[in-house]
Amino acid sequence: MSTTIGRMSQARETMMATSAKPMALADAPPVGTYWRGQGGIYAGIIPDYVGREPRFLIFATDEAVDLPWGGFAAVEQGADHPYNGAVNTRDLVECERAPHVHDAAHFAAEYEKDGRRDFYLPSKRELDVAFVTIRDTFDPTDWYWSSTEESETMAYGRNFGEVDTPSLFKHVKGRVRPVRSIPVANGDPEA
Repeated sequence: MSTTIGRMSQARETMMATSAKPMALADAPPVGTYWRGQGGIYAGIIPDYVGREPRFLIFATDEAVDLPWGGFAAVEQGADHPYNGAVNTRDLVECERAPHVHDAAHFAAEYEKDGRRDFYLPSKRELDVAFVTIRDTFDPTDWYWSSTEESETMAYGRNFGEVDTPSLFKHVKGRVRPVRSIPVANGDPEA
């Protein structure tokens, strides 16, 4: 159990290590291209759904294969946000109920690229943005986990091919593509 707690502390520290500074729209590359220095492929902007802080989404080019979501047969407190993968991932990584190891969330939270350490497991809506904008960068034959839980036995995710299955059993193995986000500057020169 101490190894599991050590992994959780390490993942939590890694995820909280950096806080992205807002960037201007003009700084973003074209959708679908690698954003140099930002750790991945720019997928577009996701609204925050309350109108305060839209965010650039950057998906890693690397992914894990054959990882379960974890926590089968229990509802995880706080992992139900459809659009906030960072909050969901934090709550999954901090889960201390044995044997609730969340391999998918841990992989995403521990991922690092271009010196960026603020990746997380994307939410359901963040995966939806990737499906619309950078679908061809994902394997169309496999399942990708989101950080959004549906029930005690199911979590949301998606297939990037033609199969429309919105959720899957948490113990089934799937792929994990970490994401990070950057606030869009509001036009203030000091932002």
